[in-house]
Amino acid sequence: MRENLRTNFLGIEMPNPFMLASAPPARDREMIDRAFQAGWGGAVIKTLTQYTGAEGDEIRDVSPRIFPIRGMGGEFKNAVFGYMNIELTSQKTNEESCEDISFLKKRWPDRAVIASILYGHAPIKEKWQRAAADCELAGADAIELNFSCPHGCSEIGSGVSIGGNPAKIKEILGWVKEATKLPLITKLTVLSDIVYAAALSEEHGADAVCAINTVSSMPGIDLENFRPRLNVGGVGTAGGLSGHMIKPIALRSVLEIARAVKIPISGSGGIYDWHDAAEFILAGASTLQICSAVMEHGYGIIGGLCSGLSAYMERMGFEDIEAFRGKALGSIVHHADIDRGRLFKPSLDLIKCSCCGRCAVSCRDAGYQAISLSRGGISIDLDKCTGCGLCYGLCPSEALTPVGVHV
Repeated sequence: MRENLRTNFLGIEMPNPFMLASAPPARDREMIDRAFQAGWGGAVIKTLTQYTGAEGDEIRDVSPRIFPIRGMGGEFKNAVFGYMNIELTSQKTNEESCEDISFLKKRWPDRAVIASILYGHAPIKEKWQRAAADCELAGADAIELNFSCPHGCSEIGSGVSIGGNPAKIKEILGWVKEATKLPLITKLTVLSDIVYAAALSEEHGADAVCAINTVSSMPGIDLENFRPRLNVGGVGTAGGLSGHMIKPIALRSVLEIARAVKIPISGSGGIYDWHDAAEFILAGASTLQICSAVMEHGYGIIGGLCSGLSAYMERMGFEDIEAFRGKALGSIVHHADIDRGRLFKPSLDLIKCSCCGRCAVSCRDAGYQAISLSRGGISIDLDKCTGCGLCYGLCPSEALTPVGVHV
């Protein structure tokens, strides 16, 4: 065990900050048990929504329901950039899920086992409260309130429909707080004002927030049959986008929430390796929730996540997670506060340059016509250049580097 990774989240002691998000990899006790054996610090079980025999509660998934979004050609052909899914909440009854919680807490007392609950059918209050109380009795460490699922649930007034409704956030938090003394985490959506929702959650008793959930999306349309690329019997619907593609959105959300609230943040969205994890912690996250990377590479990625993050912390002199959590916040400012007194113009390394012409084309058609390609190679007119950064950001051979010029 790497001692510098030990984490205390809402009073829950964990060997490291990495948790399975409430998603397919956290479907049942057998799967989570294997994840804990591999070294994961915690798990948020797949969202509870149904009791045995309860009318209107039955959850039935469609098939297929998970679609990898791949590059269509060139150097990125078949590379997986993310996933779109239309999978619903847990297929297990709440009784079965509570049995899983009890099993996991008895077997793994040093791991975080967090319940996730969500209701949209009437009688809403009674179901939210009953599920919360049952999860507490089962031994859950905390409860995550799913206010952000973007598909299926939103059609019945739940999921993302709650996260975008301040009155519902306040109301449901009140209901659940009446029913349990466990810490409550609101899982929030970027499809509405997530910073306001986080502040509102804190104001009305949430103990932490999770940002973000998947983002409502459409992965593509088949050009031959005009149907969605993910379809069932020829028809499809919008679903939740996850993976690499949403990391910048998730990171921005964590940064802005961290500046607005004092309660802890569980970061989620596009975390694949220790570099991503360190960025989220620097942005203000206390724990990291992961799904897509596990769907693609399995539970075994936890070894690299822990060893990489631990080594980074040792190199930087950070004794624990708290030593660098939020350390990037001071360098995030309003646009109006960014220095206009310097321009960063490109300097060309002739040895590295392959004369591919990519910089010249981008500058010609999307920049300031400062770069040209001829038989003699690349030439740069620094008087025309305004320092936009497009060229050195695109250069595949890293032959262009920015050099600061005072103006």
